[in-house]
Parts: sequence; C-alpha cells; structure tokens
Amino acid sequence: MGQSQGASPYIPANREIDVKALVYERNIARFAATKIVGLVANPRAALSPLRILEKDAPELPGEDWVRFYPKLSGICGSDLATITSNSSRYLEDFVSFPFVMGHEVLGEYLAADGSMQRAVLIPSLNCEVRGTEPKCRFCESGHPQRCQLLNIGTISTGLQTGYCQDTSGGWSQELVAHRAQLFDIPKTFSDEDAVLLEPFSCAVHAAMSIGNNLNTQVAVIGSGTLGLLTIAALRAIHPNAEIIATAKYPHQKELALQFGATTVSAANELYRQARAIRSAQMIASDKPTDGFGIVFDAVGSSSTIEQALKVAAPGADVILVGMPKEQKIDLTPLWMKEISIKGSYAYGTETLEGEKVSTFELAARFAPGIGLSKLLSATYRLDDFEKAIDHALNAGRRGSVKIAFDMRKGQNRESWSQKQ
Repeated sequence: MGQSQGASPYIPANREIDVKALVYERNIARFAATKIVGLVANPRAALSPLRILEKDAPELPGEDWVRFYPKLSGICGSDLATITSNSSRYLEDFVSFPFVMGHEVLGEYLAADGSMQRAVLIPSLNCEVRGTEPKCRFCESGHPQRCQLLNIGTISTGLQTGYCQDTSGGWSQELVAHRAQLFDIPKTFSDEDAVLLEPFSCAVHAAMSIGNNLNTQVAVIGSGTLGLLTIAALRAIHPNAEIIATAKYPHQKELALQFGATTVSAANELYRQARAIRSAQMIASDKPTDGFGIVFDAVGSSSTIEQALKVAAPGADVILVGMPKEQKIDLTPLWMKEISIKGSYAYGTETLEGEKVSTFELAARFAPGIGLSKLLSATYRLDDFEKAIDHALNAGRRGSVKIAFDMRKGQNRESWSQKQ
C-alpha cells in the first residue's frame, strides 16, 4: 500500500492507506432483527447492519476529485432511520452497498497552494459530480436536488455521499469529494457552527419554497434539529413573520424561542392555535374549520402529517421537511380543504430579491447571526459509535438536539479491532 494523497492532522502521517470507518452492510438477517426490535423499543446500534472497520481509502474517481478528511460529522435523522431499518424501502434503489455513512460533514482538503482548506461537504451526487453528459434537465436548470441520473457516471449509484460505496462517508477518517461538493468555510465560522451548515441549508431551501413574501401565520411542527433550523431560516428570510411552533421538551421550547418562534406550544395545543387565527369553529377537538396558511412538518410521522393537514387553512400549503417513512395517512383534509402538499429535499439554487444564489451560500449568509452551534449537544469518537447512536436516538428526552462524531478526538486502535 502507498500513502494517501494529501495530509491531515486527523490521519497519522506515516500510516498505510487503511482508514477507520462505520460501514453499513446489506445484511438481511440483521435488518430483520432491527426491524422487529424497532417495533417495540429503540433498537441497539449493535443490532443494525453497521460495523466499525479498517478499510482501504477510496480511489479518486477522476481528476476533479480530492481526498477529504472529516473533522466533525453529524448524525442525521435519516441516518437513524437507516440504522434502525425504519426508512422507506423506496430509497433502496438509490444507494450502493456497502457504504460508509455520514453526509453532514465538516472537514479539510489539500488546496492548490498546498495548505489544508476547511470546507463543508455538499453531499449531493448529481450530474456535475458524476460527470454525466448531457446533464439531466433538473441539474441543467439549477435544481440538482431533483437529479434523476443517480445510477450512472464515474461512481456507483448513490443519492448522496454517505450512501454510495465509492465515495466513503463522513463517519470515517477519509472520503473522496468532487470539487463541486466543497463549500469553503471562512475563518469566522467555528467548526461547531460549520457542521450544522448542511442541515441548515436544507431548512433554508424549505423556507425559500414559500416565496419571499409572507402574509399569513406559519406553523412549524416539531422542534428537533430540522424544526429548529426551519424556524431560524424562516425568521432570517421573513423577519416579521408570526411563527407558531410545537415542542415536546423544555429545552426544545427554549431553543425554538431563541431561534425565532413567536409562540411555542405543546403539539395538542396547535389545534386551538389554528382555531384562534380567524376565530374559526371547532368541529371536534382536533378539527378547526380554519387555520394556518402555511404549515411545515419537520418530523415526518403519520401523526404529524395528519396534524399538519388538520391545522392548515382551506387552500393552504403544507411542506414536508422531515423525511417520511412508509405509513398510513388519512388524506381526507387534503381533498376537503383543497390543500397543496409538497416535499422539500436538500438544496439547490434559490432566488432572493432577484438574485440567483446557491442554498449553501444563502445559508452561510444567515448563519453568523443565529448561533447554529447551540444545537450541537455532544460529540463522540467513532470508537464509541454505539453510545453516540443511542444518544441520538434518545436526544429529546436526554435534553439534547444534534449529536456528532468528532475525528479531532483520538481513536483507540484496540477498541477498533475488538469490534471487527
């Protein structure tokens, strides 16, 4: 084996090209076991098809690719859904096994001047990244989040980095990234703020989907990471908006108010809030006849999607920010009240006051006044992945929000070999 291109303080200078990584393997038996346990309780990370391994560093797919060394890598709700086998089977054809997880990544790469440049990964594996020519019509028009050519090009099938066997992912010491995936971070950003920029970009994209002019009350269901970031994005884009949020835990309520919510209530109080907007009638305790003009669901469960439809006003827009799984939902209010429902995924190009700007650039403009790092509750070494995932699965009740892996912390080689 030879040396890896580039150098990083997180990789020993004299090491072979083996890197430590959390690998998700396609294991039907483990998948089934996790699924069964998941029906009754939070499954242990050890039951999932996730293993900690030492593996070869990935090959560079082309000359426009570089080696990227993670410093901090967040644990996302979609990661947890994958680990616990609660994600939609629809996405199985958009990944390639085995893959190294992790798509919320702050790291470093070797810049042209020989210095190590700090950057946030833009994980989308779209046409530009894949070298696909001609590009699909969505990438060509500035909407790479809608790319439908995710199975061709210079790399294997993969929705994002963290779900593709050729790129590795953020839950490792090293991955490969196309130069178009690197968003350089200024020195004014702390590492802890920067690692939240990817999920914040998702929230900014969702907030921008309702346009620049807001003349109605907005509800945000859920004050986990994505809900809180959606509140922050809405407040940045619409400083005078009336934003009513729901929160389950005291620390979520406090953060929702800090991030810009006008009012924060328990989930079951949202029906009364909807009724009060226009002094509407209440048909049963959960069926106001009027309500919010715009509702964001930042959870993605059947109960929250149904609540979003119930508290939405006739003719309202419901935006699904949280990733839903396979579930049964009563869509009657959608039909009866002529509600428009749409999803919001990832990021692309936004239009703000006539200016075309990437979502990441827009998020970076808003971030300094928000304090994204307030959401980073705890970090763990990769060695301690079971503790990290357990903490993330139970973040709300433990008074936490975002959990991340920290490659700046030393890793214990013995503990790695014991888990293989």
